[in-house]
Amino acid sequence: MTASTDAAPRVASQAVIGRYYLAMAVPFAIDLITLIVYGLMHGQFHLLPSNVAMSAAFLLGGVGIGAYFLIRPVGRFIAGEISFADIEDALTSLPRRSALVMAICYVPMVALRMLSHRFGVDLDAMQEDPASPDLVASFVVGTGFNVLLIFFVVSAYLDQLCEHLFRTRDVNLHVFHGRFRRKVAVALLFMAFAGVILLSADIASYSGGRLVREATMDVVATIVGTLFMVFWINHALSRPVARLDHGMRQVAKGDYQVRLPVTSDDEMGHAACRFNEMVEGLSEREYLRDTFGKYVSKSVATAILDNRDRAGRVVDTTAEATLMFTDIEGFTGLSERLAPTEVAAVLNAYLGAVVPVIQRHGGVVNSFIGDGLFTSFNLPLPCENHAAAAIAAAIEIQRVLDDGPFAGHAALRTRIGINTGTVIGVTIGTENRLNYTLLGDAVNIASRMEQLNKQFHTRILATESTVRAAGSADCERLGMTDVRGHEDNIVVYRVGPAS
Repeated sequence: MTASTDAAPRVASQAVIGRYYLAMAVPFAIDLITLIVYGLMHGQFHLLPSNVAMSAAFLLGGVGIGAYFLIRPVGRFIAGEISFADIEDALTSLPRRSALVMAICYVPMVALRMLSHRFGVDLDAMQEDPASPDLVASFVVGTGFNVLLIFFVVSAYLDQLCEHLFRTRDVNLHVFHGRFRRKVAVALLFMAFAGVILLSADIASYSGGRLVREATMDVVATIVGTLFMVFWINHALSRPVARLDHGMRQVAKGDYQVRLPVTSDDEMGHAACRFNEMVEGLSEREYLRDTFGKYVSKSVATAILDNRDRAGRVVDTTAEATLMFTDIEGFTGLSERLAPTEVAAVLNAYLGAVVPVIQRHGGVVNSFIGDGLFTSFNLPLPCENHAAAAIAAAIEIQRVLDDGPFAGHAALRTRIGINTGTVIGVTIGTENRLNYTLLGDAVNIASRMEQLNKQFHTRILATESTVRAAGSADCERLGMTDVRGHEDNIVVYRVGPAS
């Protein structure tokens, strides 16, 4: 990594930290606007410089010093001086600690401004002295407004900061001490009662024209303050919800790589953390399904992983299926002539050509038997016209093999036997070693059909049950033959052209 590319993330991180100071300066900006409006209403512009200086001293200077110490651990983490675990508590409590700093700086400023005239210093922009009830109400509501405002402003900032750290440093919060309902409840209660408190204090303090002026100013202040609060509450709380919704929609589309930044210590943050754990589990499950499906058929792997009983077994299923056995002619001699690595290369090339044909026609490769295959149609994977699909797959396999050679060696020929009948799909083995397979007389007959190709000098043999089920016309009846291990004779058909 070059110096320039390494500097870019540092610059971005410093910019994110700088935005914290801007967030903490929001109450100063509101106070400045309020002072200007009061100055316009009362024509007391000569008081603006002293009030602005006081506001800057407390809300910029004092708050800025507190903000420096609050955000400093994040800077040290970005610089690599401490670990993320060392700053996690400080990070999750950043809105609360920021609100406390604001309260510590705002209370003495407002108290000094309101009580200054009693000490012979006029710093209040209002011309008329406020009555005690109005003074107390304005003090309580003003302090509460700024404390709550900075809490939600910094919460919105924390959302961006945590997202930035997640994207650039791959870290997430895992500490959850806050309560979402508590935050919302306090904000709603304040907005509901702030205006009532101010108007009640006005009614208790004034009458006549003074009451109208004071009530008008308090109503306007309440409306503007409520708009400010709603904006920042919405900004702080809606983004995590929207992000979670987006993540869930990505998962619904099958994207198991999506991860969400955890940006708060409340239920929303906990939900994002649980979402990441859920997606991690789904990703791991999909990996198991994909890897497992390379050792057993994907349908069997899916059935095992989807089994709610978590027994590690597929539910035994009895159904009519078409079974196919294949075997390469002369493979023993080929193995004697070639080195083991060459034999493996030939066999892998052969399987790479044959298996996709079987899968394309809806078949499932149940097992590899040396150079042979045991394939089934309609179990475990449903296949509507399984007999016809098996015959079509066998014919296409022979066509593909005719296009050889494989791995630079001679073309391969394979013998195929097909039979249709009732079988059962079962899991057999011990607790430590299991295997899914199909059992039944129909399986044995299909295996014998493959071997009878030598006797009839054919490449594909099928039983009468398969030919009838498929309704295939491209089959020649060869007659009846006895099958080892089966009591009755079997009618056999040649499938496709004569060898």
